[in-house]
Amino acid sequence: MIELIQQISVLDALLSNWDGIVIRMGAPDLWRDRKLATIAQRLLRDSAPEAVNVILDDLFRLVRDTPASEYLQKLIDRSLIKLHPEIFNRTRGDNPAELMFDEAIGQLNNSRGDAGRSLCKAMTERVETCQVSVYFATDRKFLSEDGDGFSGFPDKHITCGIVEVTIPVGIHRMGRVEHRKWWHLLGKKNDPRQYVVLGNVDRMTQEAFSSRLTACSEFSKDLLVFLHGYNVTFEEAARRAAQLAFDVEFNGQVVLFSWPSQGSLSGYFADEERASVSAAHFSSFLHTLEDGPWERVHILAHSMGNRVMLFGLTGNELPNKKIRQVIFAAADIYINTFEQVFPQLKQIKQQYTSYVSKSDRVLILSSIIHKGARIGMSSNPPFTINGMETIDATKSDTSLLGHGYYAETPSVTSDISILINK
Repeated sequence: MIELIQQISVLDALLSNWDGIVIRMGAPDLWRDRKLATIAQRLLRDSAPEAVNVILDDLFRLVRDTPASEYLQKLIDRSLIKLHPEIFNRTRGDNPAELMFDEAIGQLNNSRGDAGRSLCKAMTERVETCQVSVYFATDRKFLSEDGDGFSGFPDKHITCGIVEVTIPVGIHRMGRVEHRKWWHLLGKKNDPRQYVVLGNVDRMTQEAFSSRLTACSEFSKDLLVFLHGYNVTFEEAARRAAQLAFDVEFNGQVVLFSWPSQGSLSGYFADEERASVSAAHFSSFLHTLEDGPWERVHILAHSMGNRVMLFGLTGNELPNKKIRQVIFAAADIYINTFEQVFPQLKQIKQQYTSYVSKSDRVLILSSIIHKGARIGMSSNPPFTINGMETIDATKSDTSLLGHGYYAETPSVTSDISILINK
């Protein structure tokens, strides 16, 4: 009871004085504002008492690193309510006061939720949109000099660059890549306040790319390399990479490796061939990431992108000795193939995790087409192999196809966040 009242008091103090806190934070800071937006979204999603405590702790640590530190400390000290537990114990017992006590707790819980949502709104007003820098390497052909993306046709060379993706933090929900529905005829398609928007694609040489990535990673120990699946365009892959990095609260640089998927349902078999060819390019790119200030390189692949990752990592030696977490999400890989290749891949320092689902209709269709089960399917029992953890996410997904749960379901996304962050 005391803790509940204390949380309301702190939330109310922050909400009432948020303008003063913002002024004392100083000039806008992209990294700080991005973290602030993430904390606000957590506050909106989870109102359990324990979760609120953790969220407030993170908020205090972030704000205390600004000139607002002293002001915030005095603000919190004034909001502390010093009450003895015996005051509340008197209302408990076999009398009508017990019912009133329970009703009061319910009202206080509602008040805390209202205060949390109001504070979230106030926090996101300062950071209405947030830009996530997505570094990319791709063996897709560039559309044109005047274009802003890449086609589904393969190129013999790897093109590197960076693209800024805007997240509408005020309305963003974990697992969603907000975009204008085709039946919405009004409003701008690229409104950053409503949708996840792809900015200009900036191509650069390998040397300039490495220099830029190194400079931006000076204070980060981690890189996250993301490989998309089948039926994905370059734009869709970049937007998904940004959403995933934002939702898992990744405190490092995200790097997209975009292989030349056709970006269409009918291009399944063409995508299979392109995935096979791209493995060598992916291996070569991983090798270029071995030098740099970061200490760990994590890799997350989805669906058919797992083939690019698996065969790209297989060889006489690991292409990058800094690789730590390797995540197979809904992997569209034939079980017999995986059993033959994985023992060559397994290294002492790496941790391998596979997310599977019994409700993955895309992989069910793939297994029928190929007449062979895929490792991303959860049968009875799900596929396991020595040296890799298998996580059954069947009950976590409620989507129609059940194939994108790794990035669309909060429980699975949170699990991945723990893997790569902690």
